[in-house]
Amino acid sequence: MQSPRTNPAGRARSARPWVPAALALAPAIVSGCQPAAPTPPPVDAVVVVVVDTLRADALGAYGAAEAVTPTMDALAEGGTLFERCLATSSWTWPSTASLLTGKLPPEHGLIGRDGSSISPDVPSVAAAFQSAGWATAAFVANPIMDAELGFGRGFDRWEGTDDSWDEAAVPLERATAWLAERQPGEPFFLYVHLVEPHSPYRPSAESAAALDLPAPPSEGDLGAVTRAYNLMIEGAPYDQGAIDDFVGWRRRCYAAEVRDADLAIRDLLEVLRRRGPLDRTLLAVTSDHGEEFLEHGLMGHGGQLYPESVHVPLILTGPGISPGTRVTERVENRLLGPTLLGLAGIGRPEGLAAANLTDGEERDLRQDEPSLLHLGNGGWIEGGEYLIPDEQQGMVVGDTVTVRARVEGGDRAASHRAFDPQSSVQAATQTDVDRTASEFSKLRRHTNTAPLSEELERKLRGLGYNLGRREPR
Repeated sequence: MQSPRTNPAGRARSARPWVPAALALAPAIVSGCQPAAPTPPPVDAVVVVVVDTLRADALGAYGAAEAVTPTMDALAEGGTLFERCLATSSWTWPSTASLLTGKLPPEHGLIGRDGSSISPDVPSVAAAFQSAGWATAAFVANPIMDAELGFGRGFDRWEGTDDSWDEAAVPLERATAWLAERQPGEPFFLYVHLVEPHSPYRPSAESAAALDLPAPPSEGDLGAVTRAYNLMIEGAPYDQGAIDDFVGWRRRCYAAEVRDADLAIRDLLEVLRRRGPLDRTLLAVTSDHGEEFLEHGLMGHGGQLYPESVHVPLILTGPGISPGTRVTERVENRLLGPTLLGLAGIGRPEGLAAANLTDGEERDLRQDEPSLLHLGNGGWIEGGEYLIPDEQQGMVVGDTVTVRARVEGGDRAASHRAFDPQSSVQAATQTDVDRTASEFSKLRRHTNTAPLSEELERKLRGLGYNLGRREPR
């Protein structure tokens, strides 16, 4: 096992808010005129579990036909499920950075270009907990998430992995040991990042047997798939059977790993319960992005901004969370951090959105504003040609996504219905294309392109992330 990469950080002392004397006397003056604000439920633990590559429709609670997620489904029944939650991008770096900062990718700076990282002047959710005196820790199984890129900011302890996609048991073991070090009543913020069901798919023997996983395709079968796929991209006749068999096999592997992720969350909940009742613990389960299975011409993720890539689960449980609730309004999981800070009674740092996903009135107001998606590079299939855009900008208004891609030789644009992976691509209206460009022009863009260390470059290249190329994975 590779030794964990650790990013210790000292805690900052929380600042005492300045209160004018007149306001300090105000409660005594007005107490008889208006009811006191309700006291929020006490919270001394916040746990965020990010299941890498988990698309929403893989969960039974979101309509999956196959029951492989009983733990997450039970959490949804006992808490609040957000039916229409969007990640900000379709691959790990930009999307997870948005989760940890509340910012869109152009705003936090980590969009996947060579040498980019989270800008140091962008607020960190973990740092806000840390400044309030909470213990903070992150245990991450995804090797491309590195503290050097800014992910570790605000965490007393950041433990990642050097060059392997760790099974869930590794971060869970480390999280369990860290939790055992906590004193009774000591508040803590815990972030756990699992890589099931991210490829390469290596489901447990238990899940493979439970789903009767078929044998992997032979080299000859893979060759037939590659030939069929290339012909499909070109718009020429191809072997549909070879494609269908391969996609079916990948879907079964994916489902088996989703089951493994659900079992890991079950184990984490058991660890938390052994510490005592969970009535003071806020728990959030979400994902950084989804996965494509040729719904719109590509496999994997990081290539496009369709719903199969950006529609992710979001489930909240704990104090202040309405049990058995399904929220139908469109939300963005980058606003999860500000929401958790508010529910924990911690002031948000300057520059972090004052968002509350649990407030119905606020959600209603946000429906009038578009949700923005962003992807550096990716892929664009058009007229039998695979193009690599410099940038893809997505705008979600109502049920429609408009994507504007800047490619060599001129922009491309298309629209499709959000939250429907099978939706067809339609011509985008010029009005929506112009509005998309306008919305992105309003963003304050951050860039932080200090050279990566030789160690990190070696690790990323060893994992297949060719930094000189533009296709993110």
